[in-house]
Amino acid sequence: MHSQSATFYVDTISNGDIMLISDELRTNQMWNFLQIIGENLIKEDGVKYLFEALSANTSVKALHLCGNSLGNRSVKLFMNSLASNTTIEDLNLTDNQITDIGAQAISEMLRTNTALTILILHGNPLSDIGITLIAQVLQHNRTLTTLKIGRTGVTDMGAEDLALMIQLNTTLKKLSLDNNRISDIGMQALCMALKQNQALEYIDIRQNRISDKSIDDIVSLLQTNQTLNVLNLVRNRFSDQGKNTLRQVNLILRVKL
Repeated sequence: MHSQSATFYVDTISNGDIMLISDELRTNQMWNFLQIIGENLIKEDGVKYLFEALSANTSVKALHLCGNSLGNRSVKLFMNSLASNTTIEDLNLTDNQITDIGAQAISEMLRTNTALTILILHGNPLSDIGITLIAQVLQHNRTLTTLKIGRTGVTDMGAEDLALMIQLNTTLKKLSLDNNRISDIGMQALCMALKQNQALEYIDIRQNRISDKSIDDIVSLLQTNQTLNVLNLVRNRFSDQGKNTLRQVNLILRVKL
């Protein structure tokens, strides 16, 4: 049996269509990758039907529902079924208008789910409250290896809670925090946590508000941590002198400026 992928793009899926796709999911055990991308016209009953079908499906390992404006209510429905799902490993919910209310449901799912390794929440207004809820659960999660939360409204407060998670989590390998509002206060907390972490290999903190005030903390981190392979700091607020200081650490292959 050969695995297959199914992709449905922008503005093509109606509520009736999602019912048909869901019916196919109940019997088709060949799809391992399902994408439904864009501003589709899926209503709450259609979403519920889809998630129920996914619960009965044992082949779909990657599910990408980017840009569908699912909102908190639909995400709550999905998280309830995903909590005990042992098939889906890769979940992308980019740009779905999920707030801290939806983040609560996501955090509860992460307490019991033992299959999910990749979680992408880019572009959802989770805020620090939502990020904190997720970070607290991930302190003890031993399954997730990739978390992408760019453009989610994270400030220094959320960064500090993520730092605590980084100190305790031993599984997460990739963390994306790009296009947020993290400044030197948050960066200092992250650097201190990373000195104690031996799991994270890739961190993307580009397009935040980090300045030369963080240079010493970053240098100290790079001299201490031997696990981190990539630290993306592109489009922050470093001066040319600050960038040169980082380059002189002789670890430029690990730092993107």
